[in-house]
Amino acid sequence: MLLEEFEDVAGVIEPTDRQIMDKGEVCETIILSFNGEILKRLIESEKVYQGGYLKNINGQFPWYVYNYDGNQVAVMTALIGAPSVIGQLEELAARGFQNFIILGSCGVLDRSIEADKIILPAAALRDEGTSYHYAPPGDEVAYDESLLVKLEAIFDKYDIEHIRTKSWTTDAFYRETPDKVKRRLAAGAQVVDMEASAIIAWSQFRKSKVYQFFYTADYVDHYNRTWDTRHEERTADAMTFFTIALTIAKELER
Repeated sequence: MLLEEFEDVAGVIEPTDRQIMDKGEVCETIILSFNGEILKRLIESEKVYQGGYLKNINGQFPWYVYNYDGNQVAVMTALIGAPSVIGQLEELAARGFQNFIILGSCGVLDRSIEADKIILPAAALRDEGTSYHYAPPGDEVAYDESLLVKLEAIFDKYDIEHIRTKSWTTDAFYRETPDKVKRRLAAGAQVVDMEASAIIAWSQFRKSKVYQFFYTADYVDHYNRTWDTRHEERTADAMTFFTIALTIAKELER
């Protein structure tokens, strides 16, 4: 099968081949949020300035520099979907960023998990294609334990309540059928996302430090075969989650 062709060799095109453009201002740590509202709010508050950008045929994708307590961290909107965000991470790593803090919402498969809960994806089911180009074939991939322990220690230090569990990463959010949900739950996944398994595989292949967490949003109700958006339950402000990401960044600077 095509997805069993993993090769641990250099590609014909490597991300370092694209460094003909200006590198821009690079920080040690970059926060990537799948929620565009966070960066929008930071720009409106005038607390950031543009540090550089990536570009493709769709245009430019800027990152911004945020100053805090005498330190700097880059902030950027993450591109949605495994292929897009991995291409983004490849080029950011080639630019010189070293720590990647990634946050975004996830769907809930286990109805006992309420909205706005913090999730640490300790592992992910690989129901997408990108990860198979960064790791040998298999049903799931596990987070680097040393990074997971480090991230969990930060959460414990600041009393950030969280759930450590497995996620189901899928490319096809319109194909989360009731029976698939049941099987993913049986395999230990309590939440669903679109990028985690690829991000985990990429970070291990490139030996990059990724600190990823989710916050829970909608519920995929396989019992009633309905989609519960949980709009009324989701009361946390988006900047609450940015504050958590910034807390991680501060600890990494220590």
